[in-house]
Amino acid sequence: MTYQVIWEDSALAELHGIWQVSIDKDGIQQVAKRIDIELTHNPRQARESRHEDFRVLFKYPLVVWFRVLERMQMVQVLHVRLVKR
Repeated sequence: MTYQVIWEDSALAELHGIWQVSIDKDGIQQVAKRIDIELTHNPRQARESRHEDFRVLFKYPLVVWFRVLERMQMVQVLHVRLVKR
């Protein structure tokens, strides 16, 4: 089963801001693509669960907060941040 991944406008704006200041723009794009692929195919297995249906996925150098909407077979990406070492 595959899921449709929807990035909220606020999450896209956050990702764009990260991309703009990054010295490795291609790297940020590749990580975002890997996140999208993982959430498309296996959102329930993606890392740590949080309150209710909210989950967190770490893919260095990014971390995303998302929720799985099972009935609609959709994943909603809510926030994205840069991971600090």
